Amino acid sequence: MKILFSWLKEYVQIDEEPSKIAEMLSLTGTAVESVIPIKPGLNDVMVVEVLKLSKHPKADKLSIAEVNTGTKKLSIVCGAPNIRKGQKVPLVLPGAILQNKMKVEAREIRGVFSEGMICSEAELEIGEDKSGIMVLDDNLTPGTSFRNALLLDDYLLEFDILPNRPDCLSVVGISREIAAITGKILKKPEIKIHKELEDINNLIKISIEDDNLCPRYSAKMISDVRIEQSPFWMRWRLKNAGVRPINNIVDVTNYVMMELGQPLHAFDYEKISKKEIVIRRAFQNEILETLDEVKRELSENMLLIADVNEAIAIAGIMGGAVSEVREGTETILIESAHFDPYSISRTSKQVGLISEASVRFERGVDPEGTVYAAERAAQLISEFSGGRVHRGVVDEYPKKIKPKIITLRTERVNKILGTDIGKNEICDYLNKLELETKEESGKHMVTTPSFRFDLEREIDLIEEVVRLFGYNSVKSTLPESKKKRGFLSIKQKQERALRNILTGCGLNEIITYTFIDPKSFDLLNIGDGHQLRNAVIIENPTNREQSILRTTLLPGMLLALKRNHNRGLTGLSFFEMGKVFHPKKMSQPEERENVAILLSGFMIEKEWYEKGKKVDFFDGKGILEEVFSRFGIKRWNLKKGTHPGFHPQKYAGILAEEETFGYIGELHPSVQENFSLDFNVICIELDLQKIYESSTTFPGYDEFSKFPAITYDISLIVDEDVCVEDISLTIKEAEIDNLFDCKVFDVYQGNNIQKNKKSLAFSLIFQSLERTLTEEEVKKSFERIKVLLNTKYKAEIRSV
Repeated sequence: MKILFSWLKEYVQIDEEPSKIAEMLSLTGTAVESVIPIKPGLNDVMVVEVLKLSKHPKADKLSIAEVNTGTKKLSIVCGAPNIRKGQKVPLVLPGAILQNKMKVEAREIRGVFSEGMICSEAELEIGEDKSGIMVLDDNLTPGTSFRNALLLDDYLLEFDILPNRPDCLSVVGISREIAAITGKILKKPEIKIHKELEDINNLIKISIEDDNLCPRYSAKMISDVRIEQSPFWMRWRLKNAGVRPINNIVDVTNYVMMELGQPLHAFDYEKISKKEIVIRRAFQNEILETLDEVKRELSENMLLIADVNEAIAIAGIMGGAVSEVREGTETILIESAHFDPYSISRTSKQVGLISEASVRFERGVDPEGTVYAAERAAQLISEFSGGRVHRGVVDEYPKKIKPKIITLRTERVNKILGTDIGKNEICDYLNKLELETKEESGKHMVTTPSFRFDLEREIDLIEEVVRLFGYNSVKSTLPESKKKRGFLSIKQKQERALRNILTGCGLNEIITYTFIDPKSFDLLNIGDGHQLRNAVIIENPTNREQSILRTTLLPGMLLALKRNHNRGLTGLSFFEMGKVFHPKKMSQPEERENVAILLSGFMIEKEWYEKGKKVDFFDGKGILEEVFSRFGIKRWNLKKGTHPGFHPQKYAGILAEEETFGYIGELHPSVQENFSLDFNVICIELDLQKIYESSTTFPGYDEFSKFPAITYDISLIVDEDVCVEDISLTIKEAEIDNLFDCKVFDVYQGNNIQKNKKSLAFSLIFQSLERTLTEEEVKKSFERIKVLLNTKYKAEIRSV
């Protein structure tokens, strides 16, 4: 919305510069996007008076005007048909260059010397009228600067009004904000009308059939009007506000809409059949030709203004051609109504029409301002058209909209804002915004004005208080609280710890969509009947690619890997912590939190001095060892298995506490091909809830020993079906004195080893935190281990 600064100054005293007012408004929530100086280049144009007028001796269409400049008389040759003796007109002096680059010179025209040029609005480029010279007000003094006389030096303020503040979509609304901020008084236009004709209630009947869509409808009538051009000052203001001037009647309705925020519409009274207006819903397939000469098909949910025969306007959006005000119209009926915002918004979209009126109606118009706006329009139309106003006003208001009363507590204001504002100061701020306050039981009972639709709760009033108190005046303070400090829950600590572990392993965290494509299961080689295909289906998906809830994190991660690989990013390793969903009968789906890990490319990049190392199954197993170790989950192992999406020899289930925690594996070559990946990919997916529930410790600092360690290597032969991890756990859980760690470093089957047997080699590390160990006590612990392994696994000790 654009408003001339001088227009605002008519309604509130403004002592500050436009830039300062713009800053003050922006700081209180009414954003001013720009302040543009308007300085038309009309320095060599003055006001002159036409003293004498005579015919040009050699041209029938030209006149010779003698004009008074205030200091001397000049002779001007003029071809305008509307020039008259006694007029005040703009004269461009010789040597001046108009805005269209035309230079004015003193010269002979058909043998008569002309000492300047009397111009039209179009020639001065301050309006569109080029039918004749511009005629100025009679009270102007000859010799006065034209630019100063018409107050053309101005500033144009452009506002960005929030949707919840329709009250600011008007000059009076912005002026009200300025008055509240500066402490000045708002001066609304005073209505003075000489009502001399028959009462309007005898001449028109108005009935509202749907008072939900039209709670109020008011009307005024003016007769004996003349359709002509509106005054220059009004057209100048409308033009700068972005509204095209048309004629004195239409311009007044637009002017009052910009001034008060109440859209109006002017009907030709004589075109209203049987002098009756009905506000009703449209009939199915009803047709109305609007003012833009487009025939529009209407539907039953649209609100219309109609007479007894046909529709004459789409309520709140645009009038119909049948009742248009045009040359020859003598009696005007002014509509000033309040319509349901949702109805106007819906109809505007359906008919494809957005107007200044519809924008205001769909945001909300003051229901108590209809009569005032109609009276203001009647006053201006009477003044500019010579019309006479009919007594009375038609005002149908079947459902009176009651003001809202909101309770406001002083202590609540200060607690929210961190301020110490007194109750009288709070009342003063609210009263400046035309909010009535009354104290009851130590609380403010605030009655909101009818134009403030956005005020519904106590917090809304607190915002109004701080707007005028000043956001910059609120000191930065911490909120008071009697409760204990906030802390992380156990689950939050576990999540944070897991992230730290995985990022410490060199992984990056990603987030993918919860919705996936059903075709993802085909890409993963997951056949019909597999439990992962049992997914929750979205009823109204935006597209097929996001039509089900994921049952595994893998599809989204593989697509992310593919997208990055297609853009030249290789060697990516990342993880995601997110929810998967499994349907349940007659209830919401079960949500489980999983973590998925994806490794690809090289674990060690190729260099000139080494070949590099591709990621493999054991890199993924190393990450698992780190996670389980840091969470204190000791008894876990891998159980070889098969999965259609993974390499048949490189897939295993992850078991701990006799439960399946997840899986680890290398993608099947066909799955890699389905995702256009030409490198091996290691995938891990774990059930986070099981990990958290099985955790016995949180990752933390472990003290290291400053005393030397003693290492013993042991080689033994066991049955080939004995799990290496089981032997390792057996040793670690035997509570062997001073045993610090146990690591397998060799597995062998072949020559010199019996069939169905295998050779294992372990490094046993002994160390104390308190002292240096002796050879004797280490040997004693070592013997215990040999006996334990022989007893439990019938292990044959090969060497020590």
